Amino acid sequence: MAEVSAESKYMDFLNEYPLLKTDLVRKNHKFRFLVTPMGKISLWEANLKEVSQHAEMSVEETVQLFKELIGSY
Repeated sequence: MAEVSAESKYMDFLNEYPLLKTDLVRKNHKFRFLVTPMGKISLWEANLKEVSQHAEMSVEETVQLFKELIGSY
């Protein structure tokens, strides 16, 4: 499993786990911005700390959610 931390790059995970994008939206509707064209552009270089701000979640919750989903693949 990939190392997941607040500094991990969001796009690195998407490139390795393509289903992650849709699974995140299923878990929390606030991740819908990730699948929009603007979301893809604005978060190209984002880390999980920045993604958590957009999703209005704590960094810890976001990291945990990514760990759970990535661990399930």
